[in-house]
Amino acid sequence: MRARPDTLEENILALFNRACRQGRWDVAEHLLCALEAAGDEGDGCELPCVRSPLADAYLSIASRHSKQ
Repeated sequence: MRARPDTLEENILALFNRACRQGRWDVAEHLLCALEAAGDEGDGCELPCVRSPLADAYLSIASRHSKQ
């Protein structure tokens, strides 16, 4: 059983992935913007190699694009 997302960014990412699966690109775009805005609020201590919900969203986009 998967753990439920517990941060705002993880919740937005889950909705972003759902919007993509359902072909709701208009909604997915807004959710991606929300992830980008939430990422601006970081404390600046996170290493670039650490995965984040925003990075996961971009990886999802790249993965979907490469499958086409």
